Amino acid sequence: MTPIPPLGEAGPATRILVAGYGVMTAGIIPHLTGLPGTHVTIASRHLKEPVPGTALLRTGTIASARPDVVLGCFADDDTSRSFWTHPQTRAAITARRATCIELSTISPGWAEDWHEHITVAGGLPVECPVTGSRPGARTGTLTGFLHSPVPLTGEGRRVLDAFTAKRFDFSKPGNPARFKLIFNAWGAALLHCLGVFARQLPEHLGEDYHTAAEAVTSVGWMAQLAASKLKRIEQAHPAAQLPRTAARRRQPSASTSGCAGTKVGPIKNTRSVTACPGSPPIR
Repeated sequence: MTPIPPLGEAGPATRILVAGYGVMTAGIIPHLTGLPGTHVTIASRHLKEPVPGTALLRTGTIASARPDVVLGCFADDDTSRSFWTHPQTRAAITARRATCIELSTISPGWAEDWHEHITVAGGLPVECPVTGSRPGARTGTLTGFLHSPVPLTGEGRRVLDAFTAKRFDFSKPGNPARFKLIFNAWGAALLHCLGVFARQLPEHLGEDYHTAAEAVTSVGWMAQLAASKLKRIEQAHPAAQLPRTAARRRQPSASTSGCAGTKVGPIKNTRSVTACPGSPPIR
């Protein structure tokens, strides 16, 4: 555990506390340590040694960090709630009225409750789930979907600017979470359908598969998506890149469509959204 140096005339101007050390925060932290006039602390139960340029604290001593900005990125609601509602976290937020940035993909219901919890603790809640995965975190080019009760300026904006290339502002708490969950489901559905139909090409076209692959990756509105993902599908299904000479010649049946009949209903302004038929509500 690395001690936090006291603030003083020669000390850092901005203290940043990062909750946890995972795939996303591992890419984000170097951008934060590269900011001038900052001191970055990682709160982690599992990290054994400090990451270069940072200090390390355990969950039970978070309050001693006295951060100006708290950054959270968690796997789910339970982990997020456990951190943000911990008495040590609340004390850390209250001490300097910290700007609190939640990067996780959480449920809209918890996002709304989170805004209220941070406000009551004296902090500024900035809901900002991000997309771009590991490459975006590493290059500092993540995209954020943001809601803040006031225009984001100062230290909070400087921190987000360090690892996001673009942000979209939403007007209501929980709406970034709602959009991110629908955005994720939408992308997954498109990739699933692409995979289903891509695997039909070698089966039905045999030796003409490569001609078909060239067409689908260069013509029409699907071309950009197909061009970016078809190679990955081929790697996951090697048979797709080695068409059988004696491929069966039959018309695709309705059962091969993968997404036939799928409908998405209207999205209402509620705490619960169902993104896909048969899926659990997005709460």
